[in-house]
Amino acid sequence: MAKQEPLVWHVHEYVYREKSPDWYWAVGIIAVSMAVTAVLFNDVLFAVFIALAFVVLMMYSKRKPHLQQIRIDDRGIEEGRVHYHYSTLDSFWVEDRYGEQKIILKSKKKTMPYIVIPIIDVDANEVRDRIRAHVPEEEHAEPVARRIMEYLGF
Repeated sequence: MAKQEPLVWHVHEYVYREKSPDWYWAVGIIAVSMAVTAVLFNDVLFAVFIALAFVVLMMYSKRKPHLQQIRIDDRGIEEGRVHYHYSTLDSFWVEDRYGEQKIILKSKKKTMPYIVIPIIDVDANEVRDRIRAHVPEEEHAEPVARRIMEYLGF
């Protein structure tokens, strides 16, 4: 089989939404409530963890997404600096719902079972054909937790 040219496109790391002051107030109130509850239950370490997580979340919420290169070649799928070799994938699905096309990869790794990559400015059928040559196609749905986090603006 002749070696194919890699299929390449660019996407942002995540969908950025400008957050209103009300969003920051809501997250702050929730974090303070959780920290106070943890202290009331004599779990100061958990309260400190919540405070640190809140600070990190606030810093991350202001960060603009970077543009990443997606590359599909004979070795695997590359998303920015991360490379998913075909041998580490169980299956894949190309989803076309709500006007958005995405690749949903099911990984063999337990820490990151599903990887979702948007398809932009590339033919989804070509993406499907390239991956299908190496990984079985099996229908998957985008993880509910991911959809909820996107809805909440994370």
